Amino acid sequence: MELKSLTFYDASGKDLLLFSLLVGAAVAAAYFNIDLPLAQAVKELPFQMVEFFQYVTVLGEATWSLIAAALLGLAARFLWRRDDWMRRSLFIFAAVASSGIVTDLIKWLAGRWRPKAYFTDQFYGFDLFGWGYEQTSFPSGHATTIWACGAALAILFPRWRLLWYVLAILVSMSRVIVGAHYLSDVLAGAYVAVMTVLVLVRLRYFRLGRPDAGA
Repeated sequence: MELKSLTFYDASGKDLLLFSLLVGAAVAAAYFNIDLPLAQAVKELPFQMVEFFQYVTVLGEATWSLIAAALLGLAARFLWRRDDWMRRSLFIFAAVASSGIVTDLIKWLAGRWRPKAYFTDQFYGFDLFGWGYEQTSFPSGHATTIWACGAALAILFPRWRLLWYVLAILVSMSRVIVGAHYLSDVLAGAYVAVMTVLVLVRLRYFRLGRPDAGA
């Protein structure tokens, strides 16, 4: 069986266009109607909850996924002599790395102010070609990373896909709760990740059997 899902990840071009339009509408709706009220609401959350999600949000740092995938790939290639596991590791690495590059490019082009800039200086929205941390809110890099990793793992290990998606949702929520991003930033990051995985999964090199394909 090839390394691809039999449902969403095998969607037609028309389905992907519809998906893109729906996500675009959701991002726009969040930007105009939800982002600011939600950002203000999370500032009232209990300290203990915010502290918990500060630990959760670390899972969205690309370093962990990239190092883990690289080490597993090297072990599979040189210790276990398993080309199939090496390609699976490379699939995860490529998903996280390439989606991260796309997100970083969009961040620079969009120049969106982070929530902190609104609460300190009333800056909200986009200022194209922005520089610096405060102007790199859109899309969320952490959301991109965790959804790229989660989507790739859901393809490789579909039996555990609910776990991967729950983790991705929790990390995405954490970015809003800790005040690092708006909801629309998170939605955009997840979209970039999923679309990147959709491109990679169609490449001939990654067409290999899933470890739990018989599940």
